[in-house]
Amino acid sequence: MSHSQDLSDYQWKNRILILSDAGVDGRDSKLAFEQITSQIDAWEERDVVVLFLKNRVLTTLEDERIKYAMEFPEKFGGYLLIGKDGGIKMKEKYPLIPKKVFDRIDGMPMRRVEMKERNQ
Repeated sequence: MSHSQDLSDYQWKNRILILSDAGVDGRDSKLAFEQITSQIDAWEERDVVVLFLKNRVLTTLEDERIKYAMEFPEKFGGYLLIGKDGGIKMKEKYPLIPKKVFDRIDGMPMRRVEMKERNQ
């Protein structure tokens, strides 16, 4: 995974899945992250980078802070999927359902091109 200082550094390279907790214990995002790690190859194949949003601070898995210009809802407990173009493609409450996210990504025109190129 590449290290970035700014959310825009990922644009056109990665899709971003932001896990956000409204509660203080972080239980929902931990459960979501466990689901992601259990299928890590499927996420990596789709160029997905996972970030965490807590108390308006966005961090990588390594706890590196990421600057961002987007406005996130206050006290949002759920996940956001940001496409390679920088647009929000999904905004859902927990639980995270990987198949639902994969289906959304796989339906994107850019992803269809990637799948076609990788199958050749």
